[in-house]
Amino acid sequence: KLSCKPRRSCLSGNLLKMWFDTRLLLLSVVLLTLSGCIGASTVGLEYFFTDNFEEFQDRPIQWSKNTSVPYWVHGTFVRNGPGRFNIGGRSVIHTFDGFAKLHSFKIHNGSKVLFSASFLGTSTYTRSIAENDYATSLTFDGVNPPFTFEQRTEALLHGLDNTNANIWQVGSRRDAEFIAVTDAAVFSKFLLGTLSTVSLVKPDITHPIVKLLELLSSAHPLYEPKTGHTINIVYTINIVPGLKHTLSLYRMKDTNTQEIIANVKLERISYMHSWSITENYAIISLYPLYISVPKMLNSAEASKCLEWNGKDETKFLVISLEDGKVSELKTPGFFGVHHINAFEQNNGKIVVDIITYPDNSMLSQFELATMLNETKRKNLPNKAMLKRFILDMQESSVTVSTFPPKTPELSFVNAMELPVINENNRSRSYCYVYGVVFSFNSKTPTVQDNFAIVKKDLCNNGTGDRYWFRPNHYPNEPFFIPDPNAQAEDQGVLVTTMLDGPRKESYLLILDAQTFEIVNYAYAKTFIPFAIHGRFFHGTF
Repeated sequence: KLSCKPRRSCLSGNLLKMWFDTRLLLLSVVLLTLSGCIGASTVGLEYFFTDNFEEFQDRPIQWSKNTSVPYWVHGTFVRNGPGRFNIGGRSVIHTFDGFAKLHSFKIHNGSKVLFSASFLGTSTYTRSIAENDYATSLTFDGVNPPFTFEQRTEALLHGLDNTNANIWQVGSRRDAEFIAVTDAAVFSKFLLGTLSTVSLVKPDITHPIVKLLELLSSAHPLYEPKTGHTINIVYTINIVPGLKHTLSLYRMKDTNTQEIIANVKLERISYMHSWSITENYAIISLYPLYISVPKMLNSAEASKCLEWNGKDETKFLVISLEDGKVSELKTPGFFGVHHINAFEQNNGKIVVDIITYPDNSMLSQFELATMLNETKRKNLPNKAMLKRFILDMQESSVTVSTFPPKTPELSFVNAMELPVINENNRSRSYCYVYGVVFSFNSKTPTVQDNFAIVKKDLCNNGTGDRYWFRPNHYPNEPFFIPDPNAQAEDQGVLVTTMLDGPRKESYLLILDAQTFEIVNYAYAKTFIPFAIHGRFFHGTF
């Protein structure tokens, strides 16, 4: 807090600070734009993948512009992602294996902002701190130096609880519980106000069959439109020859109460990260990216047990939320990480929008050795493509289409990742999707080798496509906060965190979701490593 007197002097000091921060941001943009002409690129990106040990609670940060943030931006914005990649003599190989760290911004009526940071107290993290080594556990891509055979066996017993992918709220109001999740059948309960870890919870789902363990789930649970309950999936993997694996769709009324909606028997297990929900159905896409159980038992690393077979088809499972009845439709094989949205049409067809890839090679792009090597980064292709799948339940057929860009110069907008929508339109017909384009190639139209926040207009031939970027400033996934008095779907703001590469500091950014103009931003006085997903909880602190 400022201690200057009289009050007018304090006000002058605040205005001077706002003026200085704004000029500094603009100056850095100008200088970096000029430096780009002589070959400099992705300055400071390494801080997305650098350890940050700082933990603190309710640190005040200040808006940098003398403009008002809407009063209805009132609640807590939480991000989840890896915050530490090295411990003792070991380091992780892939971004996905960094220790889970939460960052939160409590925004009071668009004015006061309190910033907090805390590592999740998972078993993996607490054991690692105690041992000053990366504790034995399942990982996505292993550690360096690698685990021994004995340690890999221990890792299978410990499983995976490094819940560093996403945030979710189970229940509402006084009964609300907040959890951190990943692609494993486990989640970490934490207190939203302090970010302190409460407990580790595993869904209590059992099957009358011999099983290895309930290992895999989705980091993107969804709310059931008719009840508001949380819906998710879990795989039960079997190691007994002749027995099939089981995919279970379940309903979670609170973190201790789950009920099975449907069990689906599968010959092979497909890796998936997200799925979709409509008014009456869960839509699950089974890609031809299979998990080899023998390889998993040998390596204890997810990436080592993935097998791509692009000749196989991608299967859509359409599961009734009411009675668990399952329908299956097929389309030529493709891979996807993030579903965007799905909805039912009056003609009985189901629309599903997904960010697609021709194969699974993008999963290896966020290895630290690649992200920290500019030469390797420049050779990374962006194969992402937004596609629409129309499921005709009567004909058991799937139609695939793409969306035209507003202009050829805006074709990169369709190559977004980390897609988000106005959640008021979840499971309904909608027009706008927002996301981030991760571009490392200087030949990318318009943005070159910069990351950009983008908006895709799905309804008007791309006429509403938008983008926003600053050279050497790196966005995380945005989140849409709707105007409570909105007359249009896109009337609201986007909130995200940005890494200012040259300044080595992150900031909270508010963008107008219609115009993509900056509403305001607040520097965080530290840097936030790559945050995978996050969520804004309105009116909750």
